[in-house]
Amino acid sequence: MNVPKLRFKEFTDEWKTHKLKDFFSKITKKNKSNSIHNVISNSAKFGLVKQIDYFSKDIANTDNTEGYFIIEKNDFVYNPRKSLEAPFGPICKYNYNETGIVSPLYLCFRCSQLINYDFFEYLFKSSVWYKYIYQNGDSGARHDRVNIKDSTFFLMPIFIPQSKEQEKIAKFLTTVDKKITNLENIITSLENQKKGLLQQIFSQKLRFKDKNGNNYPNWEKKKLGDIATLKNGISKSNEAFGHGKKFINLQDIFNKSYIFNDNYSLVDVTEKELSENNLLKGDVLFVRSSVKREGVGLPCVIMENLIDTVYSGFIIRCRFNINENIYLHYKKYCFLEFSFRKALLKKSSSSANTNINQDNLSKLYVNLPCLEEQTKIADFLSAFDRKLENQKAQLEHWKQIKKGLLQQMFV
Repeated sequence: MNVPKLRFKEFTDEWKTHKLKDFFSKITKKNKSNSIHNVISNSAKFGLVKQIDYFSKDIANTDNTEGYFIIEKNDFVYNPRKSLEAPFGPICKYNYNETGIVSPLYLCFRCSQLINYDFFEYLFKSSVWYKYIYQNGDSGARHDRVNIKDSTFFLMPIFIPQSKEQEKIAKFLTTVDKKITNLENIITSLENQKKGLLQQIFSQKLRFKDKNGNNYPNWEKKKLGDIATLKNGISKSNEAFGHGKKFINLQDIFNKSYIFNDNYSLVDVTEKELSENNLLKGDVLFVRSSVKREGVGLPCVIMENLIDTVYSGFIIRCRFNINENIYLHYKKYCFLEFSFRKALLKKSSSSANTNINQDNLSKLYVNLPCLEEQTKIADFLSAFDRKLENQKAQLEHWKQIKKGLLQQMFV
């Protein structure tokens, strides 16, 4: 029977079989007078959005838009460009009241009869849509795009319930989306709060007190090269990988605060290379090269001695002198604070990637309060991070719930 795996119990009718063309037709009207300037982009992450709001003005300021398609509220747009969020390209519904125009690279289509627009919006986010495009689309020479013939597109078989069930499905999934949006807003707010706290703490506008209510001693400012030794990792040919000792690469540390013993990839190294590039508790690994400018120089603290492990040449190891008394968790935050990051980015160089070298990194200054205040700072910020991570875990949980619903609530 043509019924979904997951269904509201009050509905028992079989879903009816249709083709997409039974409900939609291609939009062909173009902006021939070049009079509409509301350029719309279809983003898998943001949906159909005004370019001037979400993207750079250079992208939005297109001189000639006569070939652009004109869209109205509740029209749909297919973007053939693949992404992590939409591996076969997103279809999004236009939700603005004002008329917009989109690039002729997109396929635009409009409903030719009364339907529940929100139901179809979720159908196009379901595995039903992705399966059809996967089976009928063609990446060709452009592996970042999935092209499909218009005729094939509109022959897509779809199964449609009665209008009341459409409405209930759409309303239920909208509630889930609201929960996800709410969590995203909370996370954004917490991340902004954290940035503010980091700036206040490390500019010393916000100070912690000792057990007697007094200020701790004045902070010291030390050049990183005076308190630590910096060293690049190793580079190997492809043949050296797959056997040997554990190997930490960029992906293992990127967007991570801490790193522990784990099952990493393997590389063949000599005993000398292993000895010179070992990793000990308290070392800090810096991203030496990043495609995104904001990723260069991000720190990752090693929380335990990593057994028989070396690290990539795209990483800089920072090992503090034995006489430097620095709290383990404080190392994470002192390299993320605004003044250090600003100075690091200023000393970085950019070509295809953004890079920081050992010499420039060693010239940067680190703010060091006494050990007791370091501990209080790190413990305070760690508690805030746990709150933030809890919200991120909830967000991921609800995203997985939505993914499961989209797989089970459509035929």
